[in-house]
This record gives sequence, structure tokens and C-alpha cells, in this order.
Amino acid sequence: MHAPTASVLITAWLAFAALSAPIHVQAQADMVLKHSIQPGESKNYDHTSGIVLSNGFWAKAGSDVTATINQSPGFFVDKTPLDTKDKQYTSNEGRTFVVAGCVPHKLKVKFIGSHWVACNDLDDKKEKVVESKFISCLDLFENGVLQEFFLKEVNNRTWQSFRFSCGELRPDGTVGGQLEKTAFLFDFEKEGKPYTTTVPDNHLSFGILEIYNQLQLRENLLQFAIEHASPEALHEAGEKGRRLEDFNFSDKVPNAFGLGGSIGVIHWQCPPSMVMTGAAIGHVPDKKDKHTRPVYILGECRKLMKN
Repeated sequence: MHAPTASVLITAWLAFAALSAPIHVQAQADMVLKHSIQPGESKNYDHTSGIVLSNGFWAKAGSDVTATINQSPGFFVDKTPLDTKDKQYTSNEGRTFVVAGCVPHKLKVKFIGSHWVACNDLDDKKEKVVESKFISCLDLFENGVLQEFFLKEVNNRTWQSFRFSCGELRPDGTVGGQLEKTAFLFDFEKEGKPYTTTVPDNHLSFGILEIYNQLQLRENLLQFAIEHASPEALHEAGEKGRRLEDFNFSDKVPNAFGLGGSIGVIHWQCPPSMVMTGAAIGHVPDKKDKHTRPVYILGECRKLMKN
């Protein structure tokens, strides 16, 4: 169902629910909408059992909302809205996040999606970690998933820019059509060497492989790759409540020239059955804003659903 204004659409959806479904009592698995949709926003929500419009839900004039009970066969991603207070740190049954890299000791964030590592001495330095804007692939596609990372490296400690691309998850589990690049999460002045790492279109991203030098202070991202697997494997792992043991990873970027020494590896993975659908990045800009030092990637995790 679709309509140009939110008020017409919500009225139509409630009428549809009353005519085509038995009396519905809210279940624990229902998606509850209790936030405001701003003018100009376009949102799609679908669920396999029910969607509840709770106190606090307000689709303002000029917004565009579609809510459906999804019973078509195939894969899709959970679309539970972000919490209005926690925003990108929202964590619930259908949505959480994972942090790849290290974080300042004093950063007060609930790390639900995975374990995390504190940086060595970032809290004691004048330069502060800045977290970029958060971008979700669900803002670009109805079932958007993260497929590529793009970065420009100035040297093996600093980057010029960082962004990623999204694609549309099809019901058969593949990512079809043209991928769309997001806006830059950061883009500085000093020119860097470009790198790209990509997930095959028959696999979905679910984590980040970080490679670091154990002999150096862990205060920046040195080299990483995207961990990915087939949608069937990811969904089965979620059904069995276990993490994947057999998976692949994309090309490792950047080159990290002179890495050498004792190499350490950490697998930063979404919880079982979840896939990556967005990101933000924490970084430390230099004083003249010529380039920046990457510290961690915050990846959005959404539950992979299947009818």
C-alpha cells in the first residue's frame, strides 16, 4: 500500500488490517512504532506478524510511510526504527551494532553487538575522537545492505576519505541492481591513494576482520576486510543460535606497508542471523584538517528475516 501523504496511508493500512486479518492481540514479536516521522521523510516498515502504532507515533504532514505485513517468500531485513535517544547505538532484538577497532576508555557506549577493545592512551591526548554522521542503507533501499568500503589512505596512519556503498537485498538472498555510494563519512584535503573492498553479490556482509600490529599502540585502524557469507548460512546460524565458523572475507585494505612484526587479528561480527546495513566511523582529525586518523568503524547490524 502506498499513498502520497502519511495520514491517508495509515488510515488505509488500518482498514486493510481490519478487513483481511483476525482480531490481533499484540505479541512480543510485533514491531512497535512509537516515534515521529518528519516532513519529507519516506519510511518503509514490514514485519512477518504485526505492526503496532503505539503512543508517540506521529507521521507528520508531508511524510510518506508504508507499513505492511510481509508474507511473500524470501529474505528481507528487520526495519525496527532507531530509538530517538540512542539513535545509532540502538540495540534490540532486530537491530544492534558492532564496533571494529578500539575506543577511548571514557566513551560511554553500550557495546552489545560484540566485545570491544579500549585504546591505549587516546583519553590523555589533546586530539579527540570524532564520530562521523551515521548512514543506514535503509535510507537508500527498502532492504538495503552494506556491500563495499571505499577509503583514500594518505599514509599507513592517516586517511583522506571514507564512505561505503549499499545494494538492494532481493528475496532470493542476492544483492541485485546497481550499488549506490553513500555520502562521505569524512573527506579531507590531502590527496590519498584509493582502496576498495567488495562483497560478492551472492553473499551478505556480517562483520569486519581487523588486522593490527601487536608491537604498536592500538590507536588506529591499520588494515581490515569485510566478513561475508551466504544468506542461507547466516539465517541457519541464527536459527541455531550460534556464530558462523565457515565464512569468507573481502580483500584486506589498505596495504598497511611495513606492517611486519607480530600480527594480531580480531573478528568483529554482528550477532548470529544479523547482517551489516550501515556505518559510522570514529577518527582523529589533524589540527589543520588536512587528513585524519581512523580509530574505529561502527557497523549497523539488522536481523536477516526469511519467510
